[in-house]
Amino acid sequence: MRPRKFLIMKLAGMGDVLMATPAARSLKKTFPDASVTWLVGSSVSDALKRNPYVDEVHAIDDRLFFKGSVKEKAGVIRDLVREMRKERFDAGFVLHRDWKYGALLRLCGVKRLYGLKRGFASGILLTGSVSFEAPVHHIIHYIEAVKLAGAREDGLHMDFFIGDGVRKGASDRLAALGMKPGGLIGIAPGGARNVNEVMDSRRWPEENFKSLTELLARAGFRVAVFGSSGDRWFTENWALPDGVLDLIGKTTLEETAAFMENCSLIVANDSGPMHLAAAVGRPVVSVFGPTDPREKHPLTRGSFYFWKGQGLKCSPCYSHGSFPDCRTLECMRMVTVAEVFDKVRELAVFSGGGL
Repeated sequence: MRPRKFLIMKLAGMGDVLMATPAARSLKKTFPDASVTWLVGSSVSDALKRNPYVDEVHAIDDRLFFKGSVKEKAGVIRDLVREMRKERFDAGFVLHRDWKYGALLRLCGVKRLYGLKRGFASGILLTGSVSFEAPVHHIIHYIEAVKLAGAREDGLHMDFFIGDGVRKGASDRLAALGMKPGGLIGIAPGGARNVNEVMDSRRWPEENFKSLTELLARAGFRVAVFGSSGDRWFTENWALPDGVLDLIGKTTLEETAAFMENCSLIVANDSGPMHLAAAVGRPVVSVFGPTDPREKHPLTRGSFYFWKGQGLKCSPCYSHGSFPDCRTLECMRMVTVAEVFDKVRELAVFSGGGL
């Protein structure tokens, strides 16, 4: 009898892929002889680069899949179906709510599908489904989906694996700058962006992050600022305070994770960097607004999230993959620099990264 073959489908974004890693680990540890393939978008496939619980990463061009012309999308789907049908998967896990993803895996020849259901249509093609209605953490939803196929839960912590050479490179660079490993405060002002869209409404105001960075530097903390090349707006036309290490657009995802490991905590929006920090075991102070933190907040010990939306009739306003046009961003602006600064000081001492 051949080993079982499982297919996980979680295409985007970075944080969502990381939140699905406990499900993959649970599946692989329950069925160690099985083969686990992950279907993911190429823009976020590095999140799975060294993951030992995933035997094969099959990356598709998510830019064309989500944003391409009809012809380009059809080409991606045609090639995917042709390749996946050869694999003869025993079961697939659709970790998206839209029924179209289940339809795609049916086209790929996967006969037993497990996944998430919100409303009747999203579960119509599934062999078994988990209700996605209640505000439950996404990590739990994803694990419940693989449990439908017999997997046993193996904890809620997310996985991101760093190579020894990359980890040493980060430590050596910090040592050369006279920075103590574990003594940094990380600031991740951007994120909230994927191949589909830029979600500015999920970002705490730029001026707040800058004021917080300045306060921390004046208080004697060593600060590192994280972000991709798309976040360079944060450091443009701004003289960073002394003692602040600017890493925006200067590191790979794996290198970013290695530097984050050297932080006592990280301050971030509801974003990919927030989840990356949690995946490497760091406490996170996060700011939520249009999304419900009960579904996504970091679970690492010592983490804390701010959310003022519970006092507003309009919040959470994120629904079914879209945000309404909001000009005030009141839920984000209600979180003050002073209270975030106080919480960082409190938790930095708690986690061993104090002055």
